[in-house]
Amino acid sequence: MAYTQHLLFIFLDGIGLGADDAARNPFAVARMPVLNALAGGRWLQDRPHSTGAWASFVPTDPRLGVPGRPQSATGQAAILTGRNVPAEIGEHYGPKPNPAIRAILAEDNLFKQVIARGGTAAMLDAYPPRFFQAINSGRRLRSAIQQAVHEAGLPLMGEDAMRRGEALSADWTGEGWRSELGYTDTPVYSPQAAGRLLANLARCYTFSLFSTWITDVIGHRGPFEHGVSILERFDAVMGGLLEDWDHDGLIVIGSDHGNMEDLGSRNHTENDVPTLVIGRGHERFAAALTDLADLTPCILDALYG
Repeated sequence: MAYTQHLLFIFLDGIGLGADDAARNPFAVARMPVLNALAGGRWLQDRPHSTGAWASFVPTDPRLGVPGRPQSATGQAAILTGRNVPAEIGEHYGPKPNPAIRAILAEDNLFKQVIARGGTAAMLDAYPPRFFQAINSGRRLRSAIQQAVHEAGLPLMGEDAMRRGEALSADWTGEGWRSELGYTDTPVYSPQAAGRLLANLARCYTFSLFSTWITDVIGHRGPFEHGVSILERFDAVMGGLLEDWDHDGLIVIGSDHGNMEDLGSRNHTENDVPTLVIGRGHERFAAALTDLADLTPCILDALYG
């Protein structure tokens, strides 16, 4: 039997469970009262699988039995297909999907499955015009998540959706559209208001996904203080989201590989990644979760039984 009416997946690119090291790991320093309370403690290597009254925290294997550092394209494809994509193609691969990974995503993915079952699905990120120009010109490839959306026949949202409050920017608040992209009149939200908007948008769909790449960029480039800042902003977003969340929905927070938890290196890590499951049925979801390829089956079970 299904146990949720709608599910929001919040994808944080490149976050793993690292050491309790205040010089290298932003998770060891950041003030995250909402997220730490839900997880039963700080998001560090020693945080075990834990289940509370309203959430479960699961250290999740991104390595999938394949040697080497996990990468974005294969990790995201594993999350969205339920298949061990690194094993199928013989390596961890990324950042963008190669033809073999694109073929796997075209064959089937979570967005396609939800639609095939009569549900609704959306990616809740807004992309600026230059993103679409680069994709259409062939100068840029879609990420594996974006490719899955495309293969399901769903649109990626743009500037108009951002202005209408139907999608959010990768930094949640929209500040980057003004400071980095030069807009002067696009919406800017407080983190709490962004969280409330995300809750309201997720209720419109059976399955929705919000993705940020900022965490992975910080993992590669730093600086450390930006890592702390983005985590504290996300914690405030989650505070706002939970204020407006309802008991009929499930929230899953996850990642594809480690990176930002060790800013002493610019490389991905082989650490487990955190998965936080919030809402009714979180125990059942968490009990079936071991690695990235378990996420699609767990999500479909939550939605359809």
